[in-house]
Amino acid sequence: MDSNRRSVRHLEPKNSSSETSTNDPQRSSTIDSGHGSLSTTTRTPTLDRATTDTLSSSLSRDTPLDDNNAQEDLQQNKTICIRPQSVMVHKCYEQSYVSHIDHPSAFFIQLECFRIKYEQLQMEINEFYSEKSTANTSSSWKRGDYCIVKYNDGQFYRSRIIATPKENKTINSYDVVYIDYGNWNKVRPTDIHSIERKFTTFPAQAIPCSLHKSLPIYGTWCENPDTMNFFEDLVLNKYVDVIFHSKSPRNYWPLSFAELKLSSSKSNVHECMLEQRLIKEVSNEKISQEFYHLLKSADHIIYSIPYEEEEHDDDNDDCP
Repeated sequence: MDSNRRSVRHLEPKNSSSETSTNDPQRSSTIDSGHGSLSTTTRTPTLDRATTDTLSSSLSRDTPLDDNNAQEDLQQNKTICIRPQSVMVHKCYEQSYVSHIDHPSAFFIQLECFRIKYEQLQMEINEFYSEKSTANTSSSWKRGDYCIVKYNDGQFYRSRIIATPKENKTINSYDVVYIDYGNWNKVRPTDIHSIERKFTTFPAQAIPCSLHKSLPIYGTWCENPDTMNFFEDLVLNKYVDVIFHSKSPRNYWPLSFAELKLSSSKSNVHECMLEQRLIKEVSNEKISQEFYHLLKSADHIIYSIPYEEEEHDDDNDDCP
């Protein structure tokens, strides 16, 4: 996916500046670090930074669906669900990848152990859609629908509708999130295609995370651009070893708390940022308190948070 991407999508904590409580190979990636709330109306679409040959060729996409299946699949879209990738707490997932960043409390990780399976899936998606000639341009797409979207590079990716033209107050603009990366974009109706059910069984590969026990030293993340830049420079386009931490019973923040170490040097990202006096150490419960009340309906889509009416099966697709 394309380079030099930056957007304003970004969840901000409620704390004010006076609050004090509480040389690796690269894979195709995206980044968003900006300012403002998670409201879709404040986001500026920008796309990936640093596309690399290692994965981009296999993360290709390319086409629409045939007319015979399109209408049937469109009617089924409301019941189609791609479940989030499950993880085990306290297990170290080595050589994982930060695919997209909003800020240190909201970023996305892809697990290396599923990379080959995902590359195969993308090859199958491209082979299937490259044989099709038309997109499903029906106006019946709704927020939350899963679909396949053609990206700027001419390839196709699994996606989900964040906002419709009516919500965007335009005649030809949908907001979509690429569920295997975490980044989002504005797209035309002609670039949206019905998704075949055979492409929905593999879990979404972008795991939404918050940096373990970390909040900005003062104010909000957008008031700390040096901290955001330091975090991006430290982990973007690099392999990281990830340990996911369990939540306490009072933790309502739905993103996974992740402890990161650079795979190359084993440097702990949280400790590096503490040493630079860029963050303060807090409990994960404090992070929950700062962010949970800010979640909007669109964020449930962006961060793969199930709605109450959504059902995900409990199949364990964790790495062997």
